[in-house]
This record gives sequence, C-alpha cells and structure tokens, in this order.
Amino acid sequence: MIAGLRRSLAPPLHFSNIFLILLLSIALFAAPLSAAPAIDETPAGDASGKPNLSTVGLYLENDYFAGTDGGYTSGLKLSWSSAIQDVYPNVWPHRWLYPLIKWIPFEKAPDRQRNITFSLGQNIFTPQDIESREVVKDDRPYAGITYVSLGFHNRMAREMDSVEVSAGLVGPASGAEECQKTVHWVFNDIKPQGWDNQLKNEPVLGLVYEHKKKIAAPDTSGGFGYDVILNTGGGLGNALTYYNLGLLFRTGWNLPGDFGVMPIRPISSFNSAVMNTNARMSSKIGVQLFVSMEGRAVLRNIFLDGNTFTNGPSVNKKPAVGDFMTGIAFSLGQGQLSFAYVTRSKEFDTQKKAEQFASINLSCAY
Repeated sequence: MIAGLRRSLAPPLHFSNIFLILLLSIALFAAPLSAAPAIDETPAGDASGKPNLSTVGLYLENDYFAGTDGGYTSGLKLSWSSAIQDVYPNVWPHRWLYPLIKWIPFEKAPDRQRNITFSLGQNIFTPQDIESREVVKDDRPYAGITYVSLGFHNRMAREMDSVEVSAGLVGPASGAEECQKTVHWVFNDIKPQGWDNQLKNEPVLGLVYEHKKKIAAPDTSGGFGYDVILNTGGGLGNALTYYNLGLLFRTGWNLPGDFGVMPIRPISSFNSAVMNTNARMSSKIGVQLFVSMEGRAVLRNIFLDGNTFTNGPSVNKKPAVGDFMTGIAFSLGQGQLSFAYVTRSKEFDTQKKAEQFASINLSCAY
C-alpha cells in the first residue's frame, strides 16, 4: 500500500530538473571566470598584495525547518561572487552593462573596490491548505519564480553600494510545481493538490539598488568584536516594487569582513555574503551571533497581487512588511556556514498569523 501511495505521488518523468540545471549553470559560469582577467589586467588583490578569492554560495530557505508548510514555503539560491579588486572583471554577461553602470554616481567615487555576482534561484509560495484542489479563499495563490540576477558591488571597508538587474519567469514555466511535488514525494509528504490554480506564465524584470554601511565596527583585526550594519534601498519591477530599511547586529569571534547575510529576496542576490575573502584565509575558527530587523514599504508584489496583465487569484496585500531574523554562523579558513530563523509579519489582510521559516547558508572561497 505504501509503495502504491509513493507511485501515485511520483512526479512526472518530464520533471524539469531545475536544481540540476541551476547547479550546472553556476559551475559552467564560475569556472572560466576564476581565471578571467580584469578590464585593466590588474591581478585581484588588496592593498597588502594578498590575493582575493572568488566565492560560491548555496542558500536554502524552507518553512519545513520551522514546522509549517504553506505561505512562503521554499527558497533556493546558488550564487557566485568574483574576487574583490579595483575594477570589475571583463566577463560576460556583466560587461554588456558596464557602459550603463559607469554613469551611476557612486561608481565615480575614488578608492573603491568592486566585484560582481551571478545568481540563479527559485522561490515557491502556496496557500496554507495544500490539499484543496480549488482556489483557497482569502489565502495567497500558488506561485513560483525561477530567475537569474547579475549584481555589481562597489565597496570600501565600511560601506557598499550594489546594483542588480534580474530576469525570470513566474508561472508553470518556473518549474515550481514539479519541484515542490518532487520534494514532497521524496519525503512521502502530503501531495499539493492546487497547482492548477497557480499564477499564469509571465516574464519578470527587476532593478534593485541597496546601500550597506557599518555604522559601528570598532575592530576588524580579529578576536572578539561586533558590528552594526545599516541597509537601505529599493526595487523596481513587475514582480516586486518596494523600499527597504534595516539594521543588522553581529557579535562574535573573528568576524568576517563581509556585510552580513540577509533573507532571500526573489530576483535578488543581496543575501549573498559579498566579502573580502582575505579575512577567511586564516585557519582560525570564527563564530558569530547575529540579529537583524528590516521593514519594507511594498508597492507591488506579484505573488500577492497576481499577474500583471491577466486576471487570476490574488489577495489584498499589506503596504508594509517586517522581517526579524536571528542566527549563528561558523567560519573556518575559506568556508562559512550559517543558520538563521526568520519571522515575517503578515503580508496580506486575511493572513491568519505571521510567517516563520529557517535558512541554511553555505559559502566557500576558492
């Protein structure tokens, strides 16, 4: 009987293998870039002449870790960050946008270092009742997005400006339905029944800017320390349009020289720890505790408002949303592993309670 149940839950053979595609894409992209010269052929490095390294990261968010199943139910992101250097690396596809990026005001500031990021990700959203085949009244619709994002980061020791352009697909073409059904089949969990009611296919584009500044960072030379990081910015696009303001506090032993880890935002790589990897070259162990709070004024959210150009399921979103995150991170040499727990305030009027999910973030420099 159990075997028959598992067969009935099995995903179709034409499953898109979205995770495998993402993994292969990031590997193919990152491998040649590790040897790519910068625009002026200057080797990557810091003022001391020590080499910086590129970084690969895997970020997973899921409500299963918090003991729930519904709402924002899953997020997966694979990212690659180039070495931090004086100029952007001369690689595709980022170089196609350099003629535009150079006109941004902070790009003209002297004494700054730069790097780029490339990310592939997927986010999945469902109503709380995933056993109903009908549209769940007063709850968010089924929705998924798969996207690629290109980020440009310009930084000094205590502040960083980032601009990111993103493109993706919402709807059945995102592969979200197959991914969720496959995971539930593997773990012999409840089969989601309502994906026929998901948002329709729609291409999405996004432009995001964010500024991060360490408003308190007494010592970064090693040993016990702490820092406080302010982040503010916003996004513009047919998937998400918002303004955000947040604060991150970290304390611990041998803090890394990055700007912290934030929850995944669909079509964004800003959760990635864009860091100076020299801080991780030591064999010393680093441990940090962190707490963050962020508020967002939301003008557009396709996962609640529904499709832009066609009618379909939707809910009345709240104009302001807040995240509260706590976590712990461990670093050793060129690697870092972090665990975080996020509580997100109600995102729409008929939502019964705040959302909770947990995350795992693994990054490694090479």
